[in-house]
Amino acid sequence: MKPLASVKVGTAADWHFWLAAGVFSVIVAGELAGQAIGGAAGSSAWGWLALLGAGGWVVGLVWRERVGMGRAWSCCVWVMGMSLLAMRLALRNGFLFGRIEFAGDQPLFFAQVPVSVPLLWWLVVGGGFLVVEGLWGEWRAGVSTLTALVAAQMALMILPVVGNVRGYWRWPAVTTDPRPVGGAFLGVPLKALAAWFILSLVLAFGLVIMGDNWSSAEARTRRQAWAPAAVLLALTVVCFGANLFGGLWLPATFSAANAVLFGAVVVWYLRDGGEWQP
Repeated sequence: MKPLASVKVGTAADWHFWLAAGVFSVIVAGELAGQAIGGAAGSSAWGWLALLGAGGWVVGLVWRERVGMGRAWSCCVWVMGMSLLAMRLALRNGFLFGRIEFAGDQPLFFAQVPVSVPLLWWLVVGGGFLVVEGLWGEWRAGVSTLTALVAAQMALMILPVVGNVRGYWRWPAVTTDPRPVGGAFLGVPLKALAAWFILSLVLAFGLVIMGDNWSSAEARTRRQAWAPAAVLLALTVVCFGANLFGGLWLPATFSAANAVLFGAVVVWYLRDGGEWQP
């Protein structure tokens, strides 16, 4: 495991980080309140977009601290740009994911793809990479593979939410129901699950090349370790509630497994002992 150090490559001001974390926490609370009131639908498509945007903001600040502003932006553009392209190709000709459709009532489209989609990829792959890199960063050859495996595990809880529960994504080749319950995995074709792993692997490999701080591998603070895990834990809790209210017990089980994974990482890095680093 990488040692924790006080070196900060592209330090974000504490107020900036805690502002982003506070906004994200408020949005997560609003989403959970929406689930408590309205069930699986949560706080609306706008709430889902805000959740992903605020979470991506926090993850981006962690990347900035880890590798500096310029490289952090490069990593963000890489993940969001390539995922946007992949989703656009899936929309047009079924590339990788099968022919996919996106609900028209989602806010903010770009190239016929909802902005929430590349934001989701940045949150899952960008955040997942930081968690994996923090735990097994010395094993550089395996970081991209482990990140893809973590992302694939998360797909088992996320895709049922965006597809089955809320109808944001749809595979018409599986069913014409806008909120499907059939299909290989609750309305999601198996090739889409495999494609999620493949795309995550490609994106994570790019992050290994562009984003790893090769010159100072020890430069990692505790915040850079626990913050992305906490963001993914919050996303997991939201997906757990949506799957549970939607009556999808298997995806809810995957959500619970992810909650244990990310919760354990947060506790590991916030436990007492050693010199505290913010």
